Amino acid sequence: MSEEQKGKEEPGSFVDNLRDIQGEYIMLTDLYEKERNYGQKLSEMMKTLQNEVDSTIPIRPEAIGEPCKEAYLVSEAVVVLVDAGGNRISRPLYRLPPSTIIAVIEECTPELRRLLFEKRKSESNKVRSLERVLRELKKAQATFKQTKKDELELPEDEPKEEIRAKADEEKPLPKEQPEVVPVQRQSKEGFAFKGSFGEKRELSGIST
Repeated sequence: MSEEQKGKEEPGSFVDNLRDIQGEYIMLTDLYEKERNYGQKLSEMMKTLQNEVDSTIPIRPEAIGEPCKEAYLVSEAVVVLVDAGGNRISRPLYRLPPSTIIAVIEECTPELRRLLFEKRKSESNKVRSLERVLRELKKAQATFKQTKKDELELPEDEPKEEIRAKADEEKPLPKEQPEVVPVQRQSKEGFAFKGSFGEKRELSGIST
């Protein structure tokens, strides 16, 4: 290959290399952005779950990846490190390296699961208690409504009874039949009738 041809290819290879570098840099920047966004999303999820249990979760120092005596995940998804001297350092979870974020989440997941289970169990017991009280109140309400209904219907029946009683009072009493006094009839021996109808004469008894 001639020197002239080499000179023409070298500028082209240099440009290609620069183009490749630029492409790699763009992709690397995009990965950094995704890494940061994913870290923030994971942090927000941990913050939401931890707010439900409202508890501090201990972390093994080995999971942090840097020297410390104690480590905790507190509210708002903040990692608290305690060094050998008792000094405390707080860092938001999303600002830690991706490997540390994953390690912290894996470390806290079992305890977080247990706390959520206990919280769900407690809330379930509360709901069952409320349902039981609600059922009893509904029964009491139904009884109260029925009693109220009976009280409202009672005045409608009373006038009917009063009208019936008044009607019975106003009924005329049955007329009493005049008492017939039996008339004692004289013995045939002491009386005799003679003559036409209507003429009556008392005759003295005829002795035999």
